[in-house]
Amino acid sequence: MQTIIALDAGGTAVKVAAYDLRGRELASAGEIITPSRPKAGYCERDADAMWQVLRSGVKTVLARGGINPRDVAVVGLTGFGNGLFLTDGNGNAVRPAILSSDQRAAGIVTEWMKAGKGYEHIALTHQRLWAGKPLPLLAWLERNEPETMARARNVLLCKDFLRLRLTGKAGLEVSDASSGSLIDQSGRSFTPAVLQLTELSHLSHLFGGEFHEPLSIAGKVSAAAARETGLLEGTPVSAGYADGPAMLLALGIVDDTRLNIIAGTWGLNQLMVDRPMADGSILASLLGPRPGEYVLVDGGSTSASMFEWFAREIVAGPTKKQPPGDIYEWCNNVAAALPPDDPAVYFLPWLNGRLDRADARACFIGLSSWHSLPHMVRAVFEGVAIEHWHHTTKLLANQSKAPEAIRFAGGAARSPVWLDIFASVFNLPIELSEAKELGALGAAIVAATGAGLFPDLKAATRAMTRVEKVIHPDASLVDVFSRRKDVYALLREQLDPVWGRL
Repeated sequence: MQTIIALDAGGTAVKVAAYDLRGRELASAGEIITPSRPKAGYCERDADAMWQVLRSGVKTVLARGGINPRDVAVVGLTGFGNGLFLTDGNGNAVRPAILSSDQRAAGIVTEWMKAGKGYEHIALTHQRLWAGKPLPLLAWLERNEPETMARARNVLLCKDFLRLRLTGKAGLEVSDASSGSLIDQSGRSFTPAVLQLTELSHLSHLFGGEFHEPLSIAGKVSAAAARETGLLEGTPVSAGYADGPAMLLALGIVDDTRLNIIAGTWGLNQLMVDRPMADGSILASLLGPRPGEYVLVDGGSTSASMFEWFAREIVAGPTKKQPPGDIYEWCNNVAAALPPDDPAVYFLPWLNGRLDRADARACFIGLSSWHSLPHMVRAVFEGVAIEHWHHTTKLLANQSKAPEAIRFAGGAARSPVWLDIFASVFNLPIELSEAKELGALGAAIVAATGAGLFPDLKAATRAMTRVEKVIHPDASLVDVFSRRKDVYALLREQLDPVWGRL
C-alpha cells in the first residue's frame, strides 16, 4: 500500500504521521518541545534536538503502523513559518534556531520603518516586516553575534532545515519564503532587491541554495538520513509547505469558496485567492501552492487562548476549586443557557495586545449589577468570534464574492455553543473536518501531488479530506450579532486613543 510520511514541526509540538491515499492516518508519534527563553523577548529551539525527535518519530511510525519502508512513496514536510535557522557549509546549525515569536529585533524593525524601508519592502514582497522575520533577525545577529554570521552559509526556515537533514541539500521553498519577506511576488522568485532595501546585500551568499515550488520534489533521502530514520535511501522528499497554508489543504480548501478559521492559541483567518493584497493591510499575503494563487492571512493572539486564560484565572479563580466538575463543560453549559438577546456584555480579547496596537488591552464593557459570571463567559465566546470576523472583513475587502462556508479548526471547535456563535456571527455554515493533525495531513497532500500520486492538487484534496459535520447559523442570532458587531467596531475605534495613556 502506497504510504506518505509527513513531518510537522510546529512552534511547540513536533510530530510524524503516516497516511494512505485516502488521507487516513495509519500511525503517528510526537513530542512537545518547549522553546527556550534565555532572555526576555527571546524564543529559541535547539534545531538538532528537534531533528532527533523527528527522526526517531519516523522510526516509531514505521514500526507502529507496520509500514514497510518500500511502501513509502514520498516524504512530506511542514513547519512553522518565519523565524531563522542558520547552518554552516556542512549543514550543521551554527546557533539555536530563532522562533517567529522572538522579539529581539523589534528595535531594528522600528528603525527601518522610520527610515521608510519597511514600506518599500511591502511594495516588493507584499509583507509587513516584524521582529520574528528572517531579515530583522539577520540584521540583529550581525550587530550582536558577528562570530555566528561568520560561520553561517545558509539561511533556512523550519521545514527547509528538515529537508536539509533528509536530503543533504540546502534550499528554500517559495511560499514559505514569501511569508518571510524574501520573495518578489511579482516574479514568484528571490531577488537581491529584498536584501538591498534593508542594506543586507552583503548577505546574498546565504541565499545560494535552490528555491523550490511547493508542489515539487526537492530531493531524495540520503544514505545518512536513511540510517537515521529507517526510510529507504532514494525515497522522494517534497519541497514542503508552511503549516498555516498546509492546514487549508488539509481542510479541503483549494479556492475562494471556503474561508478558513483556526481558533486556537493564535487566531488565524485564511483565504485562497487569485490575486494578492499588496498594501500591507493584513498580516500576510503569501504565494499559494500553484502559480497564480495567493493565501491571504490575518489574525493575532486573540483567539481560544483568551478563553483558556479566563477559565483558569477568573472562573476557577485563586482557589482552583470552583465551579465543581469539568470547568470547560461548565462554561459551555452556562453560556448556552443564557438567552441570546440578554443585555450584552462586550469582551475585547486583547490580553496580548493587537498586531496593529501592541499597547491595546483586554477588557469587559457593559457590565451591570444583574450580570453574573455566565454572562462574562458568553462575552468571551462572542468577543473572540467577533474579533475573528473583524480580521476576515479585511481579507474579503477586495473580493468580488463572499465565501459559501467556513472550514473551521482549533480548540474552539470542541465547544458546540461557541461554534453556534461563530456560525451566527458570520452568517455562514461551519464545516468541520474529520482530520485532526491538519499540518501533517496538508504536508502529505502537497507531497502526494508533487510525487504524481494524483493528477493535480484538487484531486488530492478531494481524495484525502472529508467534512464530518456542518453547523448552520441560528436565524434568531444573526440580527443580534449584526448589532453587536457594529458596537464592537465602534468600541475598537473609540478606545484606540486610550491605550497609549494607560
